[in-house]
Amino acid sequence: PNRCPICRLGVCRESRAARGAKMRVRKLSLTLAAAAAVAAAGMVVAQDQEPIQPIAPPAQINLGLVELGKKLYFDPRLSKSGFISCNSCHNLSMGGTDNIPTSIGDKWQQGPINAPTVLNSSLNVAQFWDGRAADVEEQAKGPILNPIEMGMPDSAAVLVHLRESPAYVTAFRAAFPGERDPISYDNVGRAIGAFERGLVTPSPWDRFLAGDSTALTTDQRKGLRAFLNAG
Repeated sequence: PNRCPICRLGVCRESRAARGAKMRVRKLSLTLAAAAAVAAAGMVVAQDQEPIQPIAPPAQINLGLVELGKKLYFDPRLSKSGFISCNSCHNLSMGGTDNIPTSIGDKWQQGPINAPTVLNSSLNVAQFWDGRAADVEEQAKGPILNPIEMGMPDSAAVLVHLRESPAYVTAFRAAFPGERDPISYDNVGRAIGAFERGLVTPSPWDRFLAGDSTALTTDQRKGLRAFLNAG
């Protein structure tokens, strides 16, 4: 057996050949993705042929829904203690995370999971590290009821708090017009998810993928050519 040069934790179960094969596959995937974005340095491939889609803000925004989601995202009263909000573990001033190995939740409990960034998270194929939530709307409902995280006993307790707030009653009615009872737990998830879908960080690379051949500098295009040529 070979001692793993990556994990350094002892004898790796994978052979050197197996690890090498995985690394080659990963490198090939990155190379193919970049190659598809560029036919040659400075030449952008047609958008309909591009497997990597550029990051972009949502095409349609319901401002009332987004503002409600923002209020919920930053509201520590959605936690049992009244001190923890979504932003506690996914702090927007710290890159959308808390920058610690595992997050601290209700009653100062140390959770078992590292909090991923919320930035661009709506573009993930699934949510949570194990992929158990299909989208950010579903994911947003989980931590509030998790006894280790925000610690609310059930969704009914969350709704009691919201219905006691005239501001929330007004905001939910405006965000979900026509609904007989707009303050529902599913709508809490929808509102927070709508806010999170706007937390995207487009870069010059995204503009380049979208067709702007001037988005990258000369040195960056040279680097891209070197990356593609290296395979």
